[in-house]
Amino acid sequence: MTRQKEDEINKDGDIRMNNQKEEPKVVNKNDTSGCDEISLEELKNICEEYRNNAEEYQKKSEEYLKNLKSLKAEFENYRKRERQFRDSFIKSSNRDLILKILPVMDDMDNAILESKKNEVHQSYVEGAELIYRKLLNILEKEGVRQITTLGEKFDPKYHEAMMTISSPDYEDYAIVDELRKGYMLNEEVLRAAQVSVNRWDKNEKER
Repeated sequence: MTRQKEDEINKDGDIRMNNQKEEPKVVNKNDTSGCDEISLEELKNICEEYRNNAEEYQKKSEEYLKNLKSLKAEFENYRKRERQFRDSFIKSSNRDLILKILPVMDDMDNAILESKKNEVHQSYVEGAELIYRKLLNILEKEGVRQITTLGEKFDPKYHEAMMTISSPDYEDYAIVDELRKGYMLNEEVLRAAQVSVNRWDKNEKER
């Protein structure tokens, strides 16, 4: 075959190849071949199952939330009880310690009074008074305060009558002398004050 014919064949072949066009593929959207067909009833059953599962999960989540709130409340009550126990323990410990300190305060108070009566050197008296005030300030920071007596009416809640006098110079049941100081710890009577009380009934004396 001559070279000229080969060229002609090649040209014809190229022409025929160029004239061959691929036909576009048409996709049928309604074609369900290869897919499982689901009936409407089956679809309803699946939806109903999902709905039931969702309701069950909702009930469980509500139950878990309820239990969580209950546990939180129990924990808060536990913390409250622990805090109250700790505060009560500290208060009780402080109370016992303060009760042991009070006799020392009494001794210092009596020593200061006796020193003034016996005209002890002033520097000693001032030093003792300074120490006494410092101890009293420490107790006051812990909630301790002295019970007032002189000029007050006798009150068995705060005062303990150790002796009585009968004098027209004072009202009936008036406290005329303080024999030992009393102390309060916050709102609690730590130790009642020992006092001397006047008993004078003016009408009875006149009769």
